[in-house]
Amino acid sequence: MLLSAIVFAAPLTNRLSGAGASDIVLGLAAYFGVAIAMALASLYYRRHFLGQLTAQLAVDLVMATVLVVLGGGMRSEFVVFYLVPIAGASLMLPTSAAFFTTSIAVLMLLSDAVLRGLRDEHGEPQLFQAGLYGAALFGLTGLLRLLSARLNKQEQLAHVRGLDLQNQLEINRLVISQMEQGVIVVDASTTVHANNLAARVLLGMTRSTQLTGRRLIDLPALRALGEEFQRWMKTEANEVGWSNQVFMVAALDSPGNPGSPARPLRARFARPPSPQSGEFVIFLEDRNALEARAQQLKLAAMGRLTASIAHEIRNPLAAISNAGQLLAEDARDAMQKRLTGIVRENTSRLNRLVDDVLRVARRDTPLSDEFSLRNFVEAWAQEFARDRDLAQGVLILGGEGRDVVKFEHSHLRQILFNLVDNALRYCSGGSGSVEIFMDNAAEQDGHAQLWIIDDGAGVAPADRAAIFEPFFTTHARGTGLGLYLAREFCIANHAELAYEVLRRPGRPDRTGFVVHFARAEGAESQAPAFLDTIPTQSEFFRRDLS
Repeated sequence: MLLSAIVFAAPLTNRLSGAGASDIVLGLAAYFGVAIAMALASLYYRRHFLGQLTAQLAVDLVMATVLVVLGGGMRSEFVVFYLVPIAGASLMLPTSAAFFTTSIAVLMLLSDAVLRGLRDEHGEPQLFQAGLYGAALFGLTGLLRLLSARLNKQEQLAHVRGLDLQNQLEINRLVISQMEQGVIVVDASTTVHANNLAARVLLGMTRSTQLTGRRLIDLPALRALGEEFQRWMKTEANEVGWSNQVFMVAALDSPGNPGSPARPLRARFARPPSPQSGEFVIFLEDRNALEARAQQLKLAAMGRLTASIAHEIRNPLAAISNAGQLLAEDARDAMQKRLTGIVRENTSRLNRLVDDVLRVARRDTPLSDEFSLRNFVEAWAQEFARDRDLAQGVLILGGEGRDVVKFEHSHLRQILFNLVDNALRYCSGGSGSVEIFMDNAAEQDGHAQLWIIDDGAGVAPADRAAIFEPFFTTHARGTGLGLYLAREFCIANHAELAYEVLRRPGRPDRTGFVVHFARAEGAESQAPAFLDTIPTQSEFFRRDLS
């Protein structure tokens, strides 16, 4: 408004002389001061927007009217100044207020034309011109209102779409952060733009390691992955949507886990459908986990089959056992007694095998009893030593075991029986040859641990991958279901059974079986890491605009 006033006032001040020109210059100066004051007020006082807008429109109308009157009415160039407040009112005020503002401007023009007509200053032509100009202003207001309504709808739609986009981004961040599959977003130079926690864990990094901004080819453990990605970029990116590669990735940047063995990872490369996108996605999966999942499915199918077979042979087995007992009663010589003893021993073994298979197949829901681990193990050890008539000191207890765990009593009894019976089978039989060691949850990240170790040779490295599979045994009289059954009971109670090395200060390392109980309810847990390496919505838009 101010700039247009100066432009139009320049030729007028040259034509006018005396008070007329000076009055226009003074009016422009006053308007300049008022405009500066209102601009500063809008910057420092951000309340009552409608009030500030009304005041500014009123000042514009008054200023335009003063310039029109001083400039000679409809014949002056200042008539166009009314377009500025009318356009502003049409775009920012409601319809009624916008037409009200236009009607004030039209009334001002008509009043000036009528007064000039009364003074006989060619009033009739100016009155006609004022009427035409007023009709044009009303038409312009209507058009601007239609434009404003459409802009408001577009603004509301953009706002809704923005909220939807923000919600979708947050949902995507949450879903990707909780995925077991690793996700890495890179560009053509293998620079990482985003990654989730699963990717860092699969690559052997700590939770706090910052991978964003680093290039895969600059990391020794990931150079093969980066080079294969670049090869895929050159040969297959435009032809094939997916690529599957298997890499051996060593532990990276994990000082708390030195010497960690390399793990095989399956990497899949993909690019977004948009051709303008310069980013690519790498999906990482633990090949061992995939094979273990497939093995679990195979074992589940085999378990159902063996359970049905075991159920069918139970009745014939009972008949054979009863017949053997009857033959044993009538046995006279040593050979008959020996043969009936073999029948009785093997039918008893088969009966235990059937019971184990059916117990695993039933998968009853555990009761989740809460009890003191130390008290339970002490009571069980006394009962076991008495029933097995163990020598004093062969089975010992170690550790404090102050924790309260949640586990079904019968399941933990069966686990202890299977593991301790297995340890007694391979130990030396001397004092302290079998130990049940209880480790506190506070020292193991909130997970109480129960160790069963012996002084035997331990499991051979070649057999460790198969010791938890059903029917695997290295003992001639074993069923091969003891460890498998113990692990299934642990899984049912949200625990984990593993064969690991127990390291204690001042004592030699010993291998044995350990039960990792579920985290105690009062233990402090680390919240799952969010996908904070993906740009936020504001960063996303800033990056697109830059």
